[in-house]
Amino acid sequence: MFSISLGELATKLNGKLEGDKDKIIHQLQDSQKCDSDSVCYIKSHLYIHKLSSSPGAVITTADLAKEIDANCIIVEDPYFCFALATGIFNVGYEKLNKSIESDIHPSVKLGYNSVINPNCKIGANVVIHDNVSIYPNTTVGDNCIIHSGVVIGSDGFGFAPKNNQWQKIYHLGGVDIGDSVEIGANSAIDRGVLGNTQLEDGVKLDNHVHVAHNVRLGANTAVAAQTAFAGSVNVGANCQIAGHVGVTGHLSIVDGVTVLANTLVTKSINKPGVYSGIMPMMEHNESLKFVAKLKKKSE
Repeated sequence: MFSISLGELATKLNGKLEGDKDKIIHQLQDSQKCDSDSVCYIKSHLYIHKLSSSPGAVITTADLAKEIDANCIIVEDPYFCFALATGIFNVGYEKLNKSIESDIHPSVKLGYNSVINPNCKIGANVVIHDNVSIYPNTTVGDNCIIHSGVVIGSDGFGFAPKNNQWQKIYHLGGVDIGDSVEIGANSAIDRGVLGNTQLEDGVKLDNHVHVAHNVRLGANTAVAAQTAFAGSVNVGANCQIAGHVGVTGHLSIVDGVTVLANTLVTKSINKPGVYSGIMPMMEHNESLKFVAKLKKKSE
């Protein structure tokens, strides 16, 4: 298990420690789940009330630290320093993954040039077609089908801005895939930043579907081609998501929702039903006139 003292972590983050420099920390964690062996970050007053009751330490600003009853590492930019911290803890994450042999059921059928990395668990009667990559810390349930070119467990798209540059956020979570899931060709499922990305039992993905970090797709939800879910989206059970749908980050969709093709979902859906947000095709000049009329009505 990876371990680092708060004093050493504060030094690496160029921060000021208010607390026990000898306190040992083993992992980064979400602020709501942060226990006595973990460190999290708080960047705004909006998140203080969500902080767990006994965090090991919190990366935060001097002003916010006054409201937090815990060890604090004081920095100017908590989000950027969280990104730096993921790189520090990633060393331990990679060592741990390499040390755990994968548990692959003998009935698994593995296609040509497909790779299952260490620290994976693959259930019974799973079919993995050619050229599939399964990264560490991935669990696949029974009776799943994974088509060619699928990537499961790669880093999500996470970067913290600083001085017109980007600091990579290393992803320390994994992917949990339930039973009887089918994943279409060339789809990508990113692992979570800290927790796991989840595809529950019976989920069906068409080709070229993107599932970003920390997304949850509820049981028996079906998703057509070229649909993309941004980070931390929570989709309920028995939903139907048509092709070329985009769902922006940190939204929730309740059970039993159908979203029609080419819809952009920009807010949570709290009521079952059929939803769409597509303008019908028309000649370009007519389209310009239509948009102009809409703008005029809104003025």
